[in-house]
Amino acid sequence: MLNSFQIFFLLVAFSQFILGILGNGFLGLINCIHWIKRNKISLSDFIIMNLAFSRIILQCVVISDATISVFYPDFYYGLTLSKIRETSWNLSNNLSIWLSTCLSVFYCLKIAIFSHSAFLWLKWRISQVVACILLGCVLFFFINTVLLIQKFNMSSVLLKMSLLTNYTENVRRKERELHSLYLLLFLSALTPFIISLFSCLLLIFSLRRHTRMMGHQLNATRDVSTKAHVRATIVIFSFLLLFIFHFVILIIGRSNDFLTDAKVIMIIQLAAPIFPSVHSFILIQQNKNLREAFVRLLCLKKGCTKGGGRGSFTH
Repeated sequence: MLNSFQIFFLLVAFSQFILGILGNGFLGLINCIHWIKRNKISLSDFIIMNLAFSRIILQCVVISDATISVFYPDFYYGLTLSKIRETSWNLSNNLSIWLSTCLSVFYCLKIAIFSHSAFLWLKWRISQVVACILLGCVLFFFINTVLLIQKFNMSSVLLKMSLLTNYTENVRRKERELHSLYLLLFLSALTPFIISLFSCLLLIFSLRRHTRMMGHQLNATRDVSTKAHVRATIVIFSFLLLFIFHFVILIIGRSNDFLTDAKVIMIIQLAAPIFPSVHSFILIQQNKNLREAFVRLLCLKKGCTKGGGRGSFTH
């Protein structure tokens, strides 16, 4: 029999899941339709489409985790399920974060205006830059997988050693090694954050420089460029803020071994999917075509002209 807190937890968890699937499903569907209609897709739309699908997988992992923790609490803490849960969470979460980083770099190179030769070299090779970031993502996936395997093996050894009272010093040494692995996993998660932070700063500097150069002139070119700067900055800055919140939640979640209160764990599970859900709606809100298509989908706006939703800030 479920208590009142568990019922509230499931209601909120499934509400978040539905909203996340709605927002990310919309992003993926719109870009798929655009791809099929025109038989081609822009790089930004391709990144957004894959980002949406990765977040749908992440949302499914989160809701499965929450459901099992309520209905099967004994099975939830089993060693096998813990390995499956943590592996699927890490892969889907890292994929979502790295694709968001690719989007941040793309908007920075596409919209920012600098005359430096190094920036122009990167701007002219924007597809190759994004491809290199994705290759870096694969490398980090490999590193994370190796660290996870080591962590699982070390946790199993530590569990066996803790049952033997004569191996106290070895247990402490293994615990220190396990904490070192946790630290490496966290440091690897900081890399996409630093890249996105740098992209956001470049956009802010470019916007400031562009505004100064244009002065008080009011023309269409300046208006479009300024709006593109502002929208891209909002998307990247919101990603950074949500990432910080998400990172803090992950740190607390990593201390599950030390958390014994089931309610605290449930609160962490409710906070974890906020990042992939909210950021997707920000992507929709900051794009005119996507926003109009989303409103038409919800039947909240009448008399909209027919048109596709593209994921570019320049329209």
